[in-house]
Amino acid sequence: DKANEWDDGNDAMDATLHKEVALPKTIDENLADVDERLRDGDVPYFFHTPRTMGQTVKDILGNCVGLNSTNLTATIEGIYRAKKMDILKSGNIDVIVTQYLHSGAILFDENHRGRMFTFVRHPIERAVSLFHYLATATHEPTYDPDLAHISIEMWSRSKRVEHNWMTRFLSNELEGDLSLKHLDISKEVLRKKCIVGLFDEKSESWLRLERFFGWKFRTQKNRECLDRLLNWG
Repeated sequence: DKANEWDDGNDAMDATLHKEVALPKTIDENLADVDERLRDGDVPYFFHTPRTMGQTVKDILGNCVGLNSTNLTATIEGIYRAKKMDILKSGNIDVIVTQYLHSGAILFDENHRGRMFTFVRHPIERAVSLFHYLATATHEPTYDPDLAHISIEMWSRSKRVEHNWMTRFLSNELEGDLSLKHLDISKEVLRKKCIVGLFDEKSESWLRLERFFGWKFRTQKNRECLDRLLNWG
């Protein structure tokens, strides 16, 4: 009948809206699916996107929540060192933070599953923020004093500008040409594995993370620490 025809049409539409994409084995097996319940041994895994709440989240986790992390995961070489040290089995690391999503996934296993989360920001806003930041951040390896003397329009047309950072780091294609395959992998990682917070909705997004992970603020000072970093930081 017509009702069944309509239902069949909806099923077909749903199938076309979500295309099955095979994720790399390390990501698929070592990171829990976003709809799975949190279980003992799971470890928060923060995918740090530049100029998108990265330092703020790290400060909140360390200074306000009191979680321990490691600086080893800031580089791919450091991640492999951390793997050799088997740092998660020590029980001293509460959260893993890195930009290198795929490399960092090797730190997890079936007893210590990664629970991925990140914040996303409008790409134009992020690019503008990055341009001004790199012109003044003398402590950064990517600091570029020349940016203080050119316009953002000139920078956007130069080879210095980022080229699809999110797609590259989500799909692990850090160099070379990108294709729709890499876009599909990136979208599937976010859909299947990641709790996504919004830069423009910091408080609401943080509350969702707080509830999911069960993070507690032991004192009023800790709660004020969160408020200061989240709303004024």
